[in-house]
Amino acid sequence: MVVALIPRVVAMAAFRPALLTADSFLYMRAATTGQLGVIRPNGYPMFLSLFARWPHALTIVTGLQHLMGLAIAVIVYALLRYWGLPGWGATLAALPILLDPREIALESYILPDTLFCLVIVAAVALLLTRSTPRPWQCVLAGLLLAYAALLRGNGILLVLAAAVALLARRIGWRALLAAAAAFAIPVAAYVLQFHAEHGQYNLTRSDGIFLWSRTTSFANCAIIRPPADLRPLCPNLETPAHVPEAEPSWSVSNLLIQASPADYLWARDAWWRHDAKPGFTARNNQLGLDFALSAIKAQPVGYLRSAAQDVALIFVGTDRPQDQFTMNFTPAARIRALPGYYERYLHGYADTTENTHAVYPYATWLFGYEQPVWFPGLLFLAVVLTGLAGVLADWRRLGGPAFLPWALAVVIIVSPALLTQTLYRYAIAAVPLACLAAGLGVLRLRRRGTGSGGSSAPARSAQPGDAEMAKPSAPAPAVLP
Repeated sequence: MVVALIPRVVAMAAFRPALLTADSFLYMRAATTGQLGVIRPNGYPMFLSLFARWPHALTIVTGLQHLMGLAIAVIVYALLRYWGLPGWGATLAALPILLDPREIALESYILPDTLFCLVIVAAVALLLTRSTPRPWQCVLAGLLLAYAALLRGNGILLVLAAAVALLARRIGWRALLAAAAAFAIPVAAYVLQFHAEHGQYNLTRSDGIFLWSRTTSFANCAIIRPPADLRPLCPNLETPAHVPEAEPSWSVSNLLIQASPADYLWARDAWWRHDAKPGFTARNNQLGLDFALSAIKAQPVGYLRSAAQDVALIFVGTDRPQDQFTMNFTPAARIRALPGYYERYLHGYADTTENTHAVYPYATWLFGYEQPVWFPGLLFLAVVLTGLAGVLADWRRLGGPAFLPWALAVVIIVSPALLTQTLYRYAIAAVPLACLAAGLGVLRLRRRGTGSGGSSAPARSAQPGDAEMAKPSAPAPAVLP
């Protein structure tokens, strides 16, 4: 913990006022106006609004996010120790969260991912601290998962994995209904508020357009044969894909240079920018959804292949990229010169127009730190597979305690690839859950290998009075009817 605190303190001194992306400015605008966004839910702006116009607001937010990163590691360590993993094993599981420079960089951005990760890990802790969670624990976990659904667009899918885990553990209908109500009420309230502002029962007005961007990786309009109103959405009419280099088509290098769904989505000539009613409107969102469903129905294999390639790139294509589009510390700001409207959003929230800039020599120290230290993608894959092995070893109880964190990690990894596009930034939230599942899986495999039985109950240290309880009690007096 002490070692992990050092690069976080240096990061706060090295990049001021914070690391910013285009999304950061939209979150800050929503935090100051209070209006629900049509592209992304407003869970993170709710958090940012607590510090709007405070002196050094961005420094406060990033400082809290660094503490959140440490808290995530503490929860993972504590849960693994509680379930009986040795201290060295629990420490190994927490190291990627504590020391990976991409984790630390993400905490330095004005982005919801660190808060999203903390909320989910806290929900898992509530559901795994007892062999059978009590209703109040399920209620708190349901509230946390509801907030996760408002922090990131794919967060709502996490509740499905949590529901399966709770059903497998047979927690009882009362606790299950309490958790369902705790999740549904806040989400329903948000949907009603979104309808009041935008005239549509939804969390956003972008899911169809994002799903359309996913289909640009494989859609062939000669096969889909879309109707006339959907033909402008054909990818061949949008920004052309990058010409492949002289590499095998399946190589990682070739996949990394291909035009991504984001390239089509945010292109200057994208159809939704230039139709009769441009923007993320209800009509455009429906058009995007109609085209995407038609493309997936006509080319299901292409859809699954594109999603699988995205997932694979998380593990084999993200180890050592050093450019401004990755979750690393870089000398240049993500946006070299802020447009006027970005400056207004920044000034309205943090009372400054200062863009991200590196401060030396602190930035030099971080550049030196991130070169030899990182969490390799293939090791990440090994961690995920270890958690899967533990789940399969405990198949009689549908995976045991390892199933919940492992299933949530898989949803976080796979759902962006299915819905729009996978970025390593999205997958970072799965790292603590995968490490937690791997630790529980190793514990289950060890117990199975030593023949200690199928029990996966958490270890309990001896308590005062245990010896007295073990003594034979005196014979009970005879009682007449």
